[in-house]
Amino acid sequence: MEILELFAKAIAPQLLTRIFDNIPQYAIFIGFISIFLVKYFLRWNKARVEKIKAKELADEEKAKIKEERSQAIFKNTENLVGKVDTIEKVQKETAKEIKALRAEYNALDKRVIKIETRDEINSKQEGTIITMLNRIFNSIEKK
Repeated sequence: MEILELFAKAIAPQLLTRIFDNIPQYAIFIGFISIFLVKYFLRWNKARVEKIKAKELADEEKAKIKEERSQAIFKNTENLVGKVDTIEKVQKETAKEIKALRAEYNALDKRVIKIETRDEINSKQEGTIITMLNRIFNSIEKK
C-alpha cells in the first residue's frame, strides 16, 4: 500500500507532467474531444440498432398479420368453393326434378286435352241429343 501511495504522490505527477509536456496541447484537446465523439457515436449506433430491431419486430408482426389474413382468406375461399359445389349439386338435382315434373306436366296436359276434347265431343253429342229429344217432344205434343 505504501508503494502505491508513494507512486501516486511522487512518481505519478512527475511522470504525467513529462508525458503531457512532450505532447502538444492541441493533441490533448483533440483526444479529449475524440473521447466525447466516440461516446456520442456509440450512443448513436446503439439507438440506430434499437430502431432497426424495432422495425424488424414491426415487420415480423405485419408479416404475421398478413399470414393470418391470407390463411383466413384461404379458409373462406375453401368454404365458398364447398358452398358453390353444394349449390351446383343442388342445381343439378333440381334440374332433374324439374325435368321429371315437366314430363309429368306434359303427360297431365295431354290427359287434360283428351278430356277436354271428349267433353267437347260429349257436349256436341248432348246438344244433338237434346235437340232430337226436343223435336220428339214437340212432335208428341203436336199430335
